[in-house]
Order: sequence, then structure tokens, then C-alpha cells
Amino acid sequence: MSDAPVFSIWRGEVDSPDRLRIEARDGSVRDLRLQPVGNLSLGRVKQVGTEVNDLVYPDVASRLAARLRHDGVRWWLGRRQECSVPVQVGTRSLRRGEEAPLVHGSFVTVGAMRATMVDRRYVSRSVPAGTVDQASGLLARGGLEQEVATALQHADVYGLVLLHLHPGEGNPESPAAVRASVAVHRTWPSAVVASEGQTVGVIMRGEAAECVQQAKRALEVVQGQGVKVLACGYWILEGESANAGSEVELALDAIEATAGPAGHASGEVTDLRGMRQGLRMSIASDVLERALHPKHQMLLFGIEEQEALGRVGPKVVAALEHELAAIIATQVGPSAMVTSLAPGVMGACVPRKLNAGKLGVGVQCDWHARPPITDGKVELPRTLSWEAVMGTHAQARATELSRECRDAHGVLSALSGGLPYPIAGRVHAAIGAASSVERVKMLFDVLEGTWRFIAAVLAAAYFAKAAQPSSGEVGSGEGGEDDELRQIRAFHERVKTRSGLPLGSWRELARLAAKGFQGRTDPIGVLARQLLGVKLSENQTFDTLSNLLHSERNNFAHSHYNEARAGGDVREFEQMTRTFLRALRPLCAWTLVTVQRTEPDLYGESQTVEFIDHTGPYATGARRRIGFNSPIRLANVVYLARWRDGLVLPLEPFIRRLSNNDRFDLYWMDHLPRAGPCNMSAAVSGEPVQSTCDPRRLPPRFRSLLAEG
Repeated sequence: MSDAPVFSIWRGEVDSPDRLRIEARDGSVRDLRLQPVGNLSLGRVKQVGTEVNDLVYPDVASRLAARLRHDGVRWWLGRRQECSVPVQVGTRSLRRGEEAPLVHGSFVTVGAMRATMVDRRYVSRSVPAGTVDQASGLLARGGLEQEVATALQHADVYGLVLLHLHPGEGNPESPAAVRASVAVHRTWPSAVVASEGQTVGVIMRGEAAECVQQAKRALEVVQGQGVKVLACGYWILEGESANAGSEVELALDAIEATAGPAGHASGEVTDLRGMRQGLRMSIASDVLERALHPKHQMLLFGIEEQEALGRVGPKVVAALEHELAAIIATQVGPSAMVTSLAPGVMGACVPRKLNAGKLGVGVQCDWHARPPITDGKVELPRTLSWEAVMGTHAQARATELSRECRDAHGVLSALSGGLPYPIAGRVHAAIGAASSVERVKMLFDVLEGTWRFIAAVLAAAYFAKAAQPSSGEVGSGEGGEDDELRQIRAFHERVKTRSGLPLGSWRELARLAAKGFQGRTDPIGVLARQLLGVKLSENQTFDTLSNLLHSERNNFAHSHYNEARAGGDVREFEQMTRTFLRALRPLCAWTLVTVQRTEPDLYGESQTVEFIDHTGPYATGARRRIGFNSPIRLANVVYLARWRDGLVLPLEPFIRRLSNNDRFDLYWMDHLPRAGPCNMSAAVSGEPVQSTCDPRRLPPRFRSLLAEG
């Protein structure tokens, strides 16, 4: 919108009839003129007995097919009792004697006739969804934003006059918003008139004084229809055409705030822009201070795809911040304090009695329902991240969330950047999914890959540690055997013959192995507690979120899941996956590596290690070299390392780097290690391969399990 011109779709009243534009079978186009305005008959032939059809088209296939009538607001198409062919308006099939309204762009099918309703007041023959109000035939929210964008391209000053109506006025046959918008349209036939919920708006040319006079006249016109008006005001349009959606949202929020929750009528005309500047956007320090109170909670909302939005215009993100603040205030009400904590990130301090999850999803759904941002070439969908945070961490988390939302490849890419390849690779595959169904599947694969990796790390660490039966550890049972060892032995007995383990078994193995580090200062034990014991929100932990994702994954795998259903669910699953990935930050302190060569120094106290770094989404990894100050000799296997602390954990044989079809990749075992050939699969692609496991190279604890088996 910053470079390409935006054209008006509204023409206004003209001396021309409405039309049914028919696309014939040979590709030609023919118009049926709906005149005179009143009652018209449609059929295959001109006359049937004493009945005369006003509109005739052979493909209708029925001599007495349908009737069209105009109720003073819009056209209605009704299927006649004598009609023997299907009649459809949009996606609605009509029964005999049933009728449906026609507005601009409505698709009509009568027999073999395919036609589109063309309203004389519109410039273009077809318009996007959400542009036309189905109840009045005038503009809806999407059309109003298009006209505001057109007005902002002109040098003249324009204002948006808004009237907020009483929600209880009118009846289902004649709603108050329809009567009010039609009355305003008849008063100003060429002006842009639109309705959104209980609000009617009209675009006027002129400065503030002119808008005040026009608003007073509009108020008189609407009240003359017997409609109660709660608030009336004007909003002087400012900015560029790319900010049209933000201007409309801010104006609608201001008129709703002016009406107030009490719903009292007022005959005054309010300067909505001036009023709103004195009400919204609290000071950041005040919001952060209130968030520390035990009766309040903090929610962060991050505008995604900021890299692409910044290319549309330098002020787009700032304008969207104000629009987002208006949406949050509309959802929460006057009790919310909203401020900008970082570029593209809004913080909202709300009472703790409000359901944070319901509020966050409500704001997100409202944001996604807004029309996309366009730069004249492509449409950028509105995407939003939200999360509940503690007040003490709000500012730091807002800065981090802003960095994630500015990532050129999206939030998921930013969150997975420092994670090991088995997780980051699956996130990368989800980002590149070609369809919604495939994207949902890959998001669930992220869950499975994460738990398999955690299980492999914790199991390798548990079996690698030396047994200390005489240390008097908490939890020791009879015979000096740890409780967790008995549980792992029982687990091994159940699954030792399986060729592959499901997600539930990997999660069970991870939890059992983590019990072996309770009360210890072992670095892997600290990592296990940071991962499995993290509290993501007030009532949610990493394990409870995994349970929720696991349940959704089972529903996806065992039920009919089509593209439409996936398209509706993918946003929610992406939000859950983002929360899931944010809980994996402790893993970023460790590096998954494959050691290729070591060179000890002359005294054997340090060594130079050449390894492949498996951080990030690509299977090849990155070749690196580091000086390792430790006398420990490293083998050519896969390790989880923290070089700066001198910590290395061998993951052999759970994870291996193997060559298959002349290509190296990371593979992990599909089951617990056993003597002889073992089934392994690629960590991301799932390509199967077999690899031999030598029991002599396993840790003593695991060798004892194999010996018992």
C-alpha cells in the first residue's frame, strides 16, 4: 500500500439498475438488468400460460424458476413452488418457497445458470470476503478499511463519523444497524457508509468543524428512525494508506469507550482521536509496577513477521501496535493497562480473576480475523504471539519476544535456532510444510522428537553414572538397589522385545531416568529439573503442556483430519509449540557434537578437538575446532557437550552419526539398545537403517540389564 495505488470500490448511487452477470457456457458474459425495481420473475421462456417472466434465460431450465423482489434495502431471490431445478445462493441451497437475500458479489445458481449479483453502487464486480454487509448491502468492516485507505491517499482531509447504537434496539426483521445505515445512505447517497456490529460509520470530507456539523445531522437522521444512539463522534483520518486498518480499529475502540458499559444515550459529538489520546497507552513503568501486585497478571502480545512488515513502510509496526492496544482494551475493558514494552510487543496488566488463556486466545482470534496487510504485491497475514509472564520478568521477556518476532524466518525459526538438530530440524520442516495438514503433522513431530532426544540424553546419563550402593542415597531399597533402577528394570522387561517405542514410552523413560538425579548436583540432573520442572504459566508445566499436545496428536492420528480442519487448528498448535520450544532454553547451553579427531598436547593435560556441531536445522552441521582442557580422551562418537565447563556426555549407542546412501545424518535408536542389529531411524526424516550394538561398549548398568534379559 505504500507504493501501489489503492482504488475505491464504492461508487455511490447512480442512475443504473442492478444486474445479474451471467457467465455462459461458451465463456461469454451477459447481464440481466433487474428493472423495474420491485417484483420480477425468472424463467426459461417468456410466457407460461397467463404468467409472464420479466427475466428470461434458457439455461435456467425451468419455465417458472424463481422470483426476485426488492424490499427497499436489498434484493431477495426466492425459489418458486413450480421450480424443478436446484436454486442456490452462495453456499445455501433453497427449498421450494424459500428465499435468500442478494448483495453485491453473491453467487447465484438456478439450474445451469451461473450468475453473480452486481450492485450498481460498487465499482468492481467482485469484492473480497468481509467487504459487503450481508444485512444491508452496504459496506462492512473490510470495505470501510479499503475506503479509508483510499481517502488517506488524497491530499484533502477526511473524517470518519461514527454512531454507536443501543444493542437492544430493533427486531430481527429490521435491525437497528440496518435501519440506521440505510437512513444515512439515503441522506448522503454518494458517501461511504458502513456498519460494524452496533456501530454505523460514514466517511466525510472536511476539517473537524465540518465533521461536527455532519455528525450532528447524521445523529438527527438516525434518531428520526426511532433508533437510540449511545455515542456519536468523529475521527480525523491521519497517516498513510497502510495504516487504514489501524485507523478503523482505533476509531471503533474509541466510540465503544465513549458509549461506555452503562449504555446511556448522549446527544454530544465527541472528538474521538483527542479523547483516545488521553485514555490509552499507560506508562511502561506504571504497568510493570502494577504487574507485581498479587491481584494482577501480565500478558505479552508480540506482532510477528516484523521483518516483512517493516518493508511495507517504516510506520506500519508502530501503527499496528496502537491497533493491537485497542483490541486488547476492547477485550479486557477499562480495567486493563496497556503499554509498549519493546518494538512490536505490547504488555497488558489485567486482573488475576480474568482467565489469561481465554483472554489471550480472544485477542489472537480477533487479530487474525482482521484483513491482511498488503504492500501492493503480496498480502501479509496478521500473526500474533502471546504468553503470560511473571511481572518481575516482563521487561526482559518482552525484549526477547521482540527479537523473536523480528526474525526474518519467523518466530518458530528464532526459537529453534540454538537447539540441537533433532529438534531444530523438525521445526524447520514444519516451517516449510506445503499444506496445513502437513504443518500440523510436523508440529506434532516436534513434540515427539523433543521427548525422544530428552529420553536419550537422560537415559545415557543415568546408565553412564557409576553405581554407589553404599552411599546412603535417599530412595535406596532392599539389597542396596535404587527405586528408580527397579522401575527402569521393570520398564526394560516390558519393552525389550519391541522394535520401536511410541511417544508415551519415551516420555516414561525420560521421567524414570530423571528420578536418578534427584537430590544431586549433577549437571544433567540440573538440566532435567530445568526442563521437566519448569513452570510455563500459572497452572501449566512442561509435562502438562506435553500431555495436551500428546492428546491432540492422538486425535490427529486416529480421526479424519482434512485441510479445512487443519487450517482452523494450525494457529493454536503453533502457539502451543512456541510455548513448548521456549521451555527448551536450557538445552541451548549444551551442544550436540560428533567428535572426529583429537590431538592431545605433549603433557596430556589438554587436547585439540575437531568436531561437527549439530546445532540448528541442517543435517550436515558445522565443522569446528576447539581446545579442550581435560585429560579425558574422547572417542569418535556423538556427545552432548558444554565445552566451557569441561562437561561431555557420550550418547553412544542411543544417537549415532551414520552414512546411508552416501550421505551422513544423525540416527537414533527406535528402541532400547540390545546386542546385535538394532533398528535406527534418521532424527528428522525418519529414514530407517540397521546398526550393530556391541554390549561390551555399553555402561556397566546397562550391561547388567542385558545380562538379566
